Order: sequence, then structure tokens, then C-alpha cells
Amino acid sequence: MLNRLQADLKTAMLARDAPRTQVLRMALAAYKNEAVAKGLGPQGTLAEADALAVLKRLVKSREDSVAQFEKVGQTDRAAQERAEIELLKPYLPAMLEGPALEAAVRAAIAQTGATAKKDMGLVMKALQAAHGGAFDGKAASALVQGLLA
Repeated sequence: MLNRLQADLKTAMLARDAPRTQVLRMALAAYKNEAVAKGLGPQGTLAEADALAVLKRLVKSREDSVAQFEKVGQTDRAAQERAEIELLKPYLPAMLEGPALEAAVRAAIAQTGATAKKDMGLVMKALQAAHGGAFDGKAASALVQGLLA
């Protein structure tokens, strides 16, 4: 992930693509901050799962910002945040959505033998183990609650 971010940053800089350069610099800074926090130093390489977690946090932060900007009527700032999200999305794995997410949730329910809402934690843990971070937690949670009701 680190090599890809650095190579893409170099390409963006050579192409004089200012918005992409800015987003990639921010992503690299977040990556390096996480590496330092994990005790690896600024030149350390994070595990793939940790690197993806950093990028997911960046996207989530921007999604929250979009909601806040739209709430106060700053559509130009919301559009800028959406553009940053679109630049970060290619670095994330393909997300399970719709029928694929429902199938994964049903499989996790079957695997754990869950029958009631109190088993939701087990189902979510099984889903996380099977698919890592390739799903929206809120959407999965809502599906689990609906299916276990």
C-alpha cells in the first residue's frame, strides 16, 4: 500500500494534478502517523489490514464532513469532500453491497447459529473474520438486526 501511494503521489505531482497530490499527501501523512503510533517509525510499513483501516478512517471522516457541510448549506465544501472520497476509493477493497452483503450476513448467521438479537455480536464478528473490512458496518448491522428480529 505504501509503495502504491508513493508511486501515485509521484505520478500526480509530475502531472501537476493538485487535488490528487493534496489527497495523496494527506493519505501518506495519515499512513506514516499510524506507523509511528504502532512503534514502526515514520519509515515503517504497516500490515495491509492496518493500512486499509487508515484509508477507511479517512473516507469515513470525509463522509461525515459531507453530511455536516450539507446540513449547514455549504454545498461547495461538500462537493470538495466528495471529490476527495472519490480519489481515495480506488485504494479500498470492493465493498459488499446489496444482495452480496445480505448473502454474507445470512451466511454469518448460519455459521454462528444466531437466533436472536443478543447474538448480533457473534454474527458481526464472524462477518468481520470472513470479509475483513469489505462491508459497511452500519448497513451490515441493520441487516443483522432485521434478520434476527
